[in-house]
Amino acid sequence: MPTPNSAAYHDPDLRQGLLATIVSLQDITTTLLPLLVRRGEAMSPLDKTRGPPGSPSRKTRGPPPPTGSPSRKARSTASSTSHAAPINNNMARASGLVAPALPPRAALSGVSSPAPDGPQNREAQATAVNPPSTQPNKDTTPCSSSTTPSPRTSLLLRDQATRITDLESELAQMELAFQRELDKLSANESETASFWQAKHSALNQQFLRTDTELRLLRSELEAREAEREDLRRECAGSRRALRMQEVEVADLRGQVRGLKEWIGNSTRLGGGEGMLSDEVFGEGMARLGNGLQNWVISNFRRARIKELAAGVEEEEEVLSELGRLVPAYEELVLKNAKIHLLQSIVSRLLVEVIFNAYFVGLTAEREREFREMEKFLGSFATSPETLNQWRSSTLTILKKEVATKLQAETAHITDNLAARINTILDAITDASSTSSRTQSLTTLIETSIDLSRQLVVQKAVFTVIMPEIQPHQRTLFDADTMEDIGGEELDEDGLAEREICCVTFPGIIKTGDENGGQLHYRNVIAKARVLCSPE
Repeated sequence: MPTPNSAAYHDPDLRQGLLATIVSLQDITTTLLPLLVRRGEAMSPLDKTRGPPGSPSRKTRGPPPPTGSPSRKARSTASSTSHAAPINNNMARASGLVAPALPPRAALSGVSSPAPDGPQNREAQATAVNPPSTQPNKDTTPCSSSTTPSPRTSLLLRDQATRITDLESELAQMELAFQRELDKLSANESETASFWQAKHSALNQQFLRTDTELRLLRSELEAREAEREDLRRECAGSRRALRMQEVEVADLRGQVRGLKEWIGNSTRLGGGEGMLSDEVFGEGMARLGNGLQNWVISNFRRARIKELAAGVEEEEEVLSELGRLVPAYEELVLKNAKIHLLQSIVSRLLVEVIFNAYFVGLTAEREREFREMEKFLGSFATSPETLNQWRSSTLTILKKEVATKLQAETAHITDNLAARINTILDAITDASSTSSRTQSLTTLIETSIDLSRQLVVQKAVFTVIMPEIQPHQRTLFDADTMEDIGGEELDEDGLAEREICCVTFPGIIKTGDENGGQLHYRNVIAKARVLCSPE
């Protein structure tokens, strides 16, 4: 049975079902109780003590007492009480089922009532259901001797008794099922509470661990942010120091440039005219190289390299000349390095005719005589400085007379070199020679001649270098004297072991000081432009 402290006691569905069952039992009891009372009155003790008609007891018995006598009233009341006892017991049991549903104030009203199944409670319930009549029995029921229950009434009473018994057994089964269901629900509730309590404990522990980790991560993040701020401040300081160093380097470079100019001016004041600084030759060589590159690109950008036949005499001469100037030209043709091949051809001819000459404008015979004279004087000179000063002074005299006495020979050399270059380029390409192309080429040759004359009149020895590429020999990249024009994003260490396949423009190396002495000094004025082979 549910108790006021149990969970089922407060379940409205279960309480409603039990109340409905109890009300049904009370209705049935209320209907059957008058019938049972009338039946008990009909079968009074007086009739039961009488024997059958004609028996001695029946004959010797006196007249019946009056209807309103106390003895008859007592017997009637006792009969009613004895027959109504089972029904009152059922009502008392039903009252015991609904008794816990009373509110606490009603249960504690101050009147001490007996137990639900006690005799006093049964009598009180019987009196409440069927109160005793205040009128005499003669006014309400007929005489017992003349009242006999009919078979239909007996059948109805038996049916009602059977139904009451069935309802009582069904109520007992319902109570048992309700108790089992209540125990099951209580066990489930206990298990559920234990499960969720354990779940809550586990989640609480996980939350505490996560919160601890979060606090640790936040503290670590704060430390990292502090380190980042320190690094940012250090980086800003390093950048400021770097800018200061760059400014200092620029100042030092300006000082070095000024010292070089001062040395050059001092040399010119003490030893002759035409003495120029190294920067002048470096800038002049760079302008000449850029001009040659622009000339090749503008005139041969859309041209194609032709295949030369070995059986034709003119083409054989061109092939022989190409093999001497650029031995690896076939490899360049296969690599589609057309622009680099044409630059290499023109640069090689400029070096041979212009930069390797003793002094441009002299005939071959005069040039041979000057070389022999220098060699002869070198056998008497005690130091290279003296010989270099003689060469500088002599060629300075020739340079002053170029405009008048060497003009014809200079023009002849210029025209022959331009024609030679056009012949080779026209033979290996499908581009035809034009006057504008020849004129721009002549300008490049004249610029080369002026630069060559300025180099040879210096007291220091200036040498124009252009490495030769042989087909079956490896020529490695030299970071000190070469620069790669292939456009690869590699440093000098990465290009150190690379093989070069073409030299597009020469470089300049200076030996000695401004007075022609100290020949162990070596300075690269301009690096040769080369094309490295792909890996």
